[in-house]
Amino acid sequence: MHEPNLFQSMLEDTPEEDRAIRLWFALLFSFNSVERVLRRRLQRQFDTSLPRFDVLTALVTFPDGLTMSQLAAMLGVTKGNVTGVVRRLRDEQWVDQIQQSDDRRVQRVVITESGKVRWHDMRREYRAAVEDLLAELPAADAQALTGQLVALQALVDNAADSDDGLS
Repeated sequence: MHEPNLFQSMLEDTPEEDRAIRLWFALLFSFNSVERVLRRRLQRQFDTSLPRFDVLTALVTFPDGLTMSQLAAMLGVTKGNVTGVVRRLRDEQWVDQIQQSDDRRVQRVVITESGKVRWHDMRREYRAAVEDLLAELPAADAQALTGQLVALQALVDNAADSDDGLS
């Protein structure tokens, strides 16, 4: 049994007619629950954190590397948050930081070969954890939910781009 979660409590306390906020709390509750399991499994299996995995994932996706600003923007965090994670990954020799020749203040972060090997191992565990968690969801439901969430993301992006409904 898991401990009560803020989002679960909020979902349970929100009236049925408040559909949008109930949906939001349900999304947060689900995300938080899956993320908690992923964090535990990466910590237990690799003595690492989910933010480190996320940084390595971004760097695997962009093999020429990313600047600290690009990395922070891609992950939706501040440069300060990325700096500490990158420092730890560099200490473990999973990434290198290379100064730009045209601007020595800018550093490009690239994944090392040992970082790629480690990321592939972590990715297998990450994938297994997600598959374990969602195994009981019928394929048709998973496909339908994925489509609905993609559509929801498009609605949110459109609203954010036009500032409709946002204060």
